[in-house]
Amino acid sequence: MAEADQGARVTAPFLYLDNWEEPQPENRFDYAITTSGLPVVRHHPARGDPPPLAEYCGVFVSASLAGAYDGELWIEAQHDFLKTLGARGTPMIGLCYGAQVLASALVGRDEVVKRPAKEVGYHPVSMTEAAADDPLMQGLPSPSRTLHWHGDEVRAAHPDIVVLARSAACDNQVWRWAHGPVWGIQPHIEAGPAEASAWFETNRAGFIRDGCDVDAMIASPETNTDLEPIIARFLQIARENG
Repeated sequence: MAEADQGARVTAPFLYLDNWEEPQPENRFDYAITTSGLPVVRHHPARGDPPPLAEYCGVFVSASLAGAYDGELWIEAQHDFLKTLGARGTPMIGLCYGAQVLASALVGRDEVVKRPAKEVGYHPVSMTEAAADDPLMQGLPSPSRTLHWHGDEVRAAHPDIVVLARSAACDNQVWRWAHGPVWGIQPHIEAGPAEASAWFETNRAGFIRDGCDVDAMIASPETNTDLEPIIARFLQIARENG
């Protein structure tokens, strides 16, 4: 270990998989990563920048306008990549599309389904009994109010899926893989008020297509803090894994 490290633990890098085709506003996960002290590498698979297969202390799989079942080459490659890291026991967390592609890669392609209608806006989720001793979910309020924008979801009944939170509109809002430190978070816990308003504006056309009053959403974003601790808790797991 180099003397400049002064006894600091050497870690494998943290992988940030940004799956958006167009740049998005910074969010809580970006801020948390920046201040975490972890070495971070970012890749943009949807823009032709796939990550190398390497050792990572943890992985964040971002949202996307794509679907886990889309046949695009970068999504197919991502399935294989995530499956390999899952077999290695690498801690991973996915948001929205990220949650769906993790389930598709690790549990099965037929576990991600299109909803009859999109869930959009701020709505509560309730914790299951399994959340009580989950490293990311324990002690969080139930119900927790949070932000949603998704037209797909992960099935809740598979034995390899441990459901940690659900809602009236969706039986699986937060889940953990039964075979390793992998979590899927369907709601957009990464968006505080400022981040949400910027995100609504950046994706205005998409929200309008889904029947949203974008100007009203921008004018009245919610704090969306109930599930925010998940981010810091996952980064701590990555730090310990390094």
